[in-house]
Amino acid sequence: MEQMTLSPEPRRAADAIRDVEFSIRENEDQVQWDRFFDNSGPVEVEIGCGKGRFIINSAMAHPHINYIGIERALRYFRIMKERVVRRDLANVRLLRDDAVYFVERFIPDGAVSAYHVYFPDPWPKKRHRKRRLFNPRFLDEIVRTLAAGGTLDFATDYVEYYEEIQALLEATDHLDALGEIPERVKELGSDLTNFETKYTAEGRPIHRGAYVKP
Repeated sequence: MEQMTLSPEPRRAADAIRDVEFSIRENEDQVQWDRFFDNSGPVEVEIGCGKGRFIINSAMAHPHINYIGIERALRYFRIMKERVVRRDLANVRLLRDDAVYFVERFIPDGAVSAYHVYFPDPWPKKRHRKRRLFNPRFLDEIVRTLAAGGTLDFATDYVEYYEEIQALLEATDHLDALGEIPERVKELGSDLTNFETKYTAEGRPIHRGAYVKP
């Protein structure tokens, strides 16, 4: 009788979802990117990915770069995860957790080649401003975890928050302002995120900043 040769089964959607999403709450060790991605390529982190437009477009345009996407809102996270899985992006991993905790506790020194923070919650009420992502402690962690030559790119439609972020960045001696956003971001075109598309359509001005660790 002729022996049948079984070909490997295609990766199931559930397996792909488990591969894409990771958790940190049961882990005590700092991350090792090569275990996440099975390669030693550069790693970029987007904080507050929303529905995932930026991280997905970046991952497709730059398959040699690995991306970590962090989003706490469950509805947005599910949409982003489904889109990543559908495109079978091997260079993306997603985390639904607190970004500050992840950066402070789990990312080693000099392990990130770029941070992207687009339209963080401005918490406009004065009593809530202590909840804002950008503060001196968070910037210290960004500086610590950025590799030499690594960049921080951010955008907001909220001018008061933009001015606050700029003041914080100008006060540090460890990051230098760039004249424009990095070319790999610029080449993705306008409306980098779903929020940017919405705010641009509403006529809101978009304020951007880009800094590098020398």
